[in-house]
Amino acid sequence: MTAQQSGEGLPRTALDDLGLRLVPDGDDAVGDAPVLPTMWSPGTSCLRVTVAATWADAVLGMHAIMAFAPRLPVTLDLDVHLFDEIADAEHIAMRARLVKAGSSVVVSEMDFRDGNGRLVGVGGASFMVAPDPTLVLPPVELIFERFAHRQGELTVPLTERIGCVREKPGVASLPCSPAVHNGSKAINGGLLTLAVEEAALSADPGATRVESVHLRYLRAIRTGPAVARADVHHHLGRVTVTDATTGTVAAIATTRAAGA
Repeated sequence: MTAQQSGEGLPRTALDDLGLRLVPDGDDAVGDAPVLPTMWSPGTSCLRVTVAATWADAVLGMHAIMAFAPRLPVTLDLDVHLFDEIADAEHIAMRARLVKAGSSVVVSEMDFRDGNGRLVGVGGASFMVAPDPTLVLPPVELIFERFAHRQGELTVPLTERIGCVREKPGVASLPCSPAVHNGSKAINGGLLTLAVEEAALSADPGATRVESVHLRYLRAIRTGPAVARADVHHHLGRVTVTDATTGTVAAIATTRAAGA
């Protein structure tokens, strides 16, 4: 999630450059954003799954923010699946629906549609309250105000914007910089997907793009860098993300790529 600790303001992150506009609509959360060439998977005109996952984390997380405020929610798991129809889409509309709001866990799901209203992807996530009670949200109204208007534009490829690099085939790293911070100054759950995506793509020379990803978050990464290691068979990847500082596993993921 992207809300910051109370009193610290809302500093700009890479999420702001992804052009997301988000408003409540009754019980739903509704978002939309332009698709720019800087958001495409390399060598394609298809939206990166990481961009969709980062949007999804924010849109789906609005249900958790409203349920847990003023406590800060954190993502437990996140999945995004993009269909072939995502190719050449210039605009994406999103609608998230609440599935379950319990006392400790919130679950929501969402659709991605292109400018013609075609369904081009689906997603879902679950959230819990951050264990640290000192991590609190600013007023919910301020959070909605932040997302009511587009904050910026991604002028360079996302890998360049946040410093994600492929170390070798099957391995990618992402620094824990302010550009990727969430409310607890750890790596944003959606943006962490980029390390997963890059590791999976670099391990699979026959892949054109990652079309499906599921992440389960185990620990926050506050120092990093995050290092993703992918093992891919028949375009299906298993990816482990560790915190390079501690060596502990921070997330596990599965990916599916489209072949050439």
